[in-house]
Amino acid sequence: MLEAVLYEWLSAANHGLTMAPGLLHGAYACLKHHGSDELRERYLPKIATGEWLATMCLTEAHAGSDLGQVRTRAVPQADGSFRVSGGKIFISGGEHDLTPNIVHLVLCRLPDAPAGPKGLSLVLVPKVLPDGARNAVHCERIEEKMGLHGSPPCSMRFDEATGWLVGEPGRGLAAMFVMMNASRLHVALQGIGLLDAAWQKADAYAAEHRQMRAPGAVPASRGSEAADLIAEHPAIRRILDTQRAWIDGARTLAYRSALMLDVAAHDADPKAREHAQRWCSLVTPVLKAACTQQAFHGASECLQVFGGHGYVREWGIEQVVRDARVTMIYEGTNEIQAIDLLVRKVLPDGGAGMSALLLELRDTLDASREADADVQRRLA
Repeated sequence: MLEAVLYEWLSAANHGLTMAPGLLHGAYACLKHHGSDELRERYLPKIATGEWLATMCLTEAHAGSDLGQVRTRAVPQADGSFRVSGGKIFISGGEHDLTPNIVHLVLCRLPDAPAGPKGLSLVLVPKVLPDGARNAVHCERIEEKMGLHGSPPCSMRFDEATGWLVGEPGRGLAAMFVMMNASRLHVALQGIGLLDAAWQKADAYAAEHRQMRAPGAVPASRGSEAADLIAEHPAIRRILDTQRAWIDGARTLAYRSALMLDVAAHDADPKAREHAQRWCSLVTPVLKAACTQQAFHGASECLQVFGGHGYVREWGIEQVVRDARVTMIYEGTNEIQAIDLLVRKVLPDGGAGMSALLLELRDTLDASREADADVQRRLA
């Protein structure tokens, strides 16, 4: 939960730079749960300290989000290692000189693996091998993006690069899914942080700049000024207050979900762990989709507060709009989140889990309203 709070702040401050260490949390969890003793001993300490950064090499040019179409191959060697060959795209931080080594987690297929997602394995391929030699991992180009210009997304090529299996053969997606809820929550937090950054910029601008006469404004508050503050115009207040409500509400749900991830992983009570896991399964895809969509559209609304100044770079709001757009796409597009929620989370039990969650939320709201009413009665 503490990491979630920090991650939101970092995303709000500089989304592009935060992409560099952003995958370490998931890479650590993946290796901790599925890596061999040797891999954990060799790589976990450096990943934990940030001395080495990590990537997730999943998608390929022909595959997009359909990982079942992955073609990258991994051929076993006599010494227990694998030779990995293939190409990956959209690899955030695929090449840089921020750290002396980069740990690539590569989704691939072993020889004779079945088609589709069940034939995928996960192989750890370092940029620099344990003996200090450079591995056969190459950045073919930096992909030019709409936003996030502080983060280098790379098209990567593996030319029989040396790597080691993480988890069991054919269980690559299972090894990746250990970090899926946390990763989707991270993207939701990116959305919240970006929307908050946009709101802060717009709110400050509206409180300093004057435009025309605001309907309903008190003339005495204008003083000697010829125009009222932008913040006093009802249309602008609607924009600012709507985004503020989204930020506060989404933040509450996101922090609750982060707490539930901790409960699911560490609580001694099996029932508490089961309840927390149900919350995470149902709420996380909703948060990822809702928070990122509002980040983009809400940031665009905040840009509107600036008028023409919002469309030029020096005010910084246009960067937030561009940076926020990708959050609706990566870590599973928002449409994929909808499919995941309905097909994998709601329908298998006939909606029982979702109904239980909605009843729980209703009871919590009713209790909150009653507590508020009790306070009001005592104050009266």
